[in-house]
Amino acid sequence: MIELFTPKEFNFDQIIKFLSRNEKECLHTLRGREIFKVISNENALILFSISFDSCLQISIHSEDKSQKNVDLIKNYVNDWFDLEANLDLFYKTVQTDEVLANLCEKFHGLRMIGMPDLFESLIWSIIGQQINLNFAYSLKERLVHNFGQKILFENESFYALPTPERLANLTIEDFQPLQFSRSKAQYILNVSREFAEGNLSQEALRKLSFEEVKEKLVKIKGIGNWTANYSMMKSLKNYDAFPVEDVGLHNAVKTQYGLTAKPTIKELNQMAEKWKGWRGYATFYFWHSLLG
Repeated sequence: MIELFTPKEFNFDQIIKFLSRNEKECLHTLRGREIFKVISNENALILFSISFDSCLQISIHSEDKSQKNVDLIKNYVNDWFDLEANLDLFYKTVQTDEVLANLCEKFHGLRMIGMPDLFESLIWSIIGQQINLNFAYSLKERLVHNFGQKILFENESFYALPTPERLANLTIEDFQPLQFSRSKAQYILNVSREFAEGNLSQEALRKLSFEEVKEKLVKIKGIGNWTANYSMMKSLKNYDAFPVEDVGLHNAVKTQYGLTAKPTIKELNQMAEKWKGWRGYATFYFWHSLLG
């Protein structure tokens, strides 16, 4: 059993709530309050589970329990649950916005559940472009089940996202039986090939400024402002990345502020002045409010 201690502001209940938001989610599995996840270490898959009892308790369910894998898992979970974020500073920054401050109180200790793998966040955001969330989860499930690897544990399959190399070798025609549009398939191929050929890497992007990262991402056909900002907030820990075009954000803001219509992008940018430095975190809290 690996123990990982959490900061003062930490809410495991809200993590469970967020991770259970759609029954078609295929890249993690919940058994009650235990979370199962598969990650890759040099082409070998590792299955582990996370529970909570005064600290995060992690069990490895793969044969290789080496210190290297222990460290890999701890770093992954630390990143996934954003354990190093200064939530107190976020709460203080947005306290002048009564509506958001109330959400911070309601979800106190909720940390941004990220995607430590930039490739995953880009693929997921491309899948989700211009379709409803349920259909996006269905497409992701088909992609993962058809092209991803899996581990069998206690008669259940646990899946990993297909690698960039695996997807880069596909054709548009391979996606069509899965109900992907030709453009969406092409965008996934574009991103996969950028990673597979070494033109795009998470490590390299971490060394660049906010504007440099965005400029590099949006040069890839299929990645626009929304996709770039989403991936920057979820995978690169840029807490001010702001996917202002997001429909879910518009709906949540309309509901939480009691507006008669969804805000325009201009109005939302004006509202978000109070959240500066933490607009990505504010977005995540508004998204979370949609779960009830």
